Amino acid sequence: MPRTKAKPPGKPHDFRLVVVQGVEYYVYWEKLTLGASFFLPTTGTIAQVKRAIRDAVRHHGYIVELRTRREYGRYGVRVWRMN
Repeated sequence: MPRTKAKPPGKPHDFRLVVVQGVEYYVYWEKLTLGASFFLPTTGTIAQVKRAIRDAVRHHGYIVELRTRREYGRYGVRVWRMN
């Protein structure tokens, strides 16, 4: 019987890293309290941001609300934690 090499352990996924349209954002999900929000300055759509944060939101069990906004003279998406 041939020997097979054991697979190396997978790299742990860092849910704090959010990538939207090739731009990396670092979000401290564990510090996001109920009702708190953060702004991602991006030209990406709500659907693109939702897809980018989906795994982190599921991992933490959060429900979030996303809205496109113009803040600080920049277009982007604001994300609120709802639960």
